[in-house]
Amino acid sequence: MRLEQRVAVITGAGRGIGRAIAERYAREGARVAVADLDSATAEEAAAAIREAGGEALALAMDVTDEQAVDAGVQQVVDTWGRLDIAFANAGIQHIESLDKLALENWRKVMSVHLDGAFLLTRAALRHMYAGQGGTLLYMGSVHSMEASPLKAPYVA
Repeated sequence: MRLEQRVAVITGAGRGIGRAIAERYAREGARVAVADLDSATAEEAAAAIREAGGEALALAMDVTDEQAVDAGVQQVVDTWGRLDIAFANAGIQHIESLDKLALENWRKVMSVHLDGAFLLTRAALRHMYAGQGGTLLYMGSVHSMEASPLKAPYVA
């Protein structure tokens, strides 16, 4: 198992790609903190990992909330004594023509993607610098590299 005895926190891990990553990390031996805005889906994913024989903790975490991120990362360290991997996976999309997109919706997307990654990184580094180091990972979208209607400033 490639991640044996490693401790990981993964944001947006209650469902979708984040959940698949959390499940794979657990199969590879990691203790996984499943962080998600929706506490019920976080707990469902963590329960599935535990039922499959892995170790998992569910965290209700809004990645745009500084205190929530700091508290969640601290809970991981308090539970397992360390943090080895912080995976900023949480993401949202708002599909709308750019000329009609409200600034509020733009800011919400930017906050989840950018502020969330920053807050997780900062909280994780506080523990990683004090310990044995660690790994920071960031999930991006194909739309970062490839234009598509209503997801980039290009019209197909």
